[in-house]
Amino acid sequence: MIKEYGSEGVSESIGFLIMFTIVLTGIAMVSLVGYPMLIQTQISSDERNMEQAMISVQNDMKIMTFSNVPFRDSTIKVSGGGLTAIDNASLGQSFTISDDTGTGFSVEYKPGAIQYESDDGTAVLTLMNGAVVRREKFQNGSVMIAEPRWFYDIDEKTLVIYMTVLNADREYYERGIGTIKMSMKTQPVIIDTPYGTPANVTVTYAYDPDDDYSVAWRNYLTGDSIVEGGFAETGSGKYSLSGVERLVVKEYDIKIENM
Repeated sequence: MIKEYGSEGVSESIGFLIMFTIVLTGIAMVSLVGYPMLIQTQISSDERNMEQAMISVQNDMKIMTFSNVPFRDSTIKVSGGGLTAIDNASLGQSFTISDDTGTGFSVEYKPGAIQYESDDGTAVLTLMNGAVVRREKFQNGSVMIAEPRWFYDIDEKTLVIYMTVLNADREYYERGIGTIKMSMKTQPVIIDTPYGTPANVTVTYAYDPDDDYSVAWRNYLTGDSIVEGGFAETGSGKYSLSGVERLVVKEYDIKIENM
């Protein structure tokens, strides 16, 4: 009879190798799957927080324009990216209001913007002309997260448009916790036009191809937010509302003093 020696040690070694392999496989799975998911969760959380932060700044601007408050400070926590204040003359976007009365009425507004861009994600959030809009870098399309204060009084057939223009002496940039200091030292410029006969009023949005929010504004203008049935899309970036008997356009100039 031949007796084998050391079989117990061999079994223990094989068991150790199997356990070690399982542990390494688990670590690899966590590294390959879990860590990227954790990073993506953090990016998504930062972007959601910035959406709420931009809406908060939008509400502060509404308080300034609605209540004629000359100064307003808005504290904001910028996470996962950078925040930039862009003067209206430097932003490649504009809105033009016109009518078909034959008088040549046409007024162009360059809105300026406060814009957030994610470092590791694709989100670009922009507070522009009283609205918070979002697009994704390197992708087509955009969405309006918070709407501006435009409305149509169907009984009086009166269209009221609020244009918010942001001015800045320079391009401000913010990361982390900061305060946006805003002022509105001038009274709003008001255009109040009653029409003898109902007119077509057209809003034309000219966008920057590298910073395109045309889908967001098209959905807003052609949807039911302003008036049931919306504006009619009459051309590229052109939206018209018929039967308007009175047009009121209020332009508010807000200056970004510091950020």
